[in-house]
Formats: sequence, C-alpha cells, structure tokens
Amino acid sequence: MLLDMLQSSSPYLVGSVLLAVLAFAGSLIPGVAAILVAGATLADPWDVAVVALAGCAGCVLYATGGWLVGRRYGSRLRHGGAGRRIGERRWSRAERLATGTGTGGGPALAAACFLPVVGSLTPVVAGASSVPYTRLVRWALAGGAVWVTVYLSLGALAGQALRQNQHLLVPIFACMAVVVAGLLVINHRARPPREGAGAGDAVSGPGGSPGPGSASRSPR
Repeated sequence: MLLDMLQSSSPYLVGSVLLAVLAFAGSLIPGVAAILVAGATLADPWDVAVVALAGCAGCVLYATGGWLVGRRYGSRLRHGGAGRRIGERRWSRAERLATGTGTGGGPALAAACFLPVVGSLTPVVAGASSVPYTRLVRWALAGGAVWVTVYLSLGALAGQALRQNQHLLVPIFACMAVVVAGLLVINHRARPPREGAGAGDAVSGPGGSPGPGSASRSPR
C-alpha cells in the first residue's frame, strides 16, 4: 500500500521535503496538504518531532522571504494585476493582522498561519508596513509550531485510520476530491469583480434608455 511505502521513508527526508514546500507555499493549500501527507507517514513520536522542527523552519523561511519581498515590492504587488485578483479585502485583513490594528497584536499574527490565503499575505504586508522583522519571526515561529503540530497530528491519525481500514481508501479520497473541488469553486465565485467590469453599463439609463452621456441623433 502507498501509505506503507511512505511510512518506510526516513523522517529526515520527509522533514526536508516539508521544509522546502512550506518555505515556498506557506499556509496555502499545498502547504496544508504537504503537512497532512507528512503526518500520515509518521507513527513514532520522535519522527513527528523531527518533522515538526523541519516544518517550523519552513515557516520561518517563508516569513523571512515574504517580509523581504514586502519590504521591497509590497505596494507594487498589492496594486498589480496579481494583487487585484487576490482582492483588496484579503490584503486589508492581512494588514490588520500584520500591524495589530484591532486584532489583539502578536497572538493574532501567530493565528494567521491558520488562514490559507490571508496568512500567506501577512509576511508580505508586514514587510511593506515596516513591521520589525524580529516581531514577525517571533510570532510566525509560535504560530507555525502550533499550526504544523496540529496538522501533523491530524495527518498521523488519518494515516493510522487508513492503514486499519484500507477498503475505505478510495471512498475517502473521492470525498476529499469533492470537498477540494467545492472549495475551489467557492473561492472562485468569492473573488471580487474586476475593475471596469460594469463600465459598459454606464452608457444606459434606467430601463435601457440612453444615459445622459450618450449622443443621440434626432430625425430631421
């Protein structure tokens, strides 16, 4: 079985792969999936501890890279094409978490790890907002440690359950695929409309009649 093959992998190898994924993906869906899969390969508490340390290192690397990128390109990223697709609402929420405005300060910054998109934007916004690097890393490490440990534990429990009920493997993965597809659809529909999408409607007045700015020719 695939899980048995993965379980035979060295925890140092699993930890190295997880570190690399989290260093680039952060708390996005690929990062969460990587932690769950890593947890499913682990059974020994020592192995879990080793992989958890690697995951924490990945969180710190992502926070460091995001802070540096935000410090240099933060404003351009936020107001560029990719930033507009993310949505100003998410950027504003990440800004409140990064700066501590109305969120309770550091603990809220640590809890950002559990927010898939907003949590990944937080280090970038922190760099753009001149949040001290030491403050960001301290809370990113605290939040990342809890985040990685929770999902590693969930992955380990799921892996153990799957090994004991191998006949349920296909239905479980099918349900997971349906849930992921549903989340992607919801996320797509929740995106804010692009600027200028309703520009073509501005030329029509109520009832479809020409608006005040439209030119009309009267018959002579």
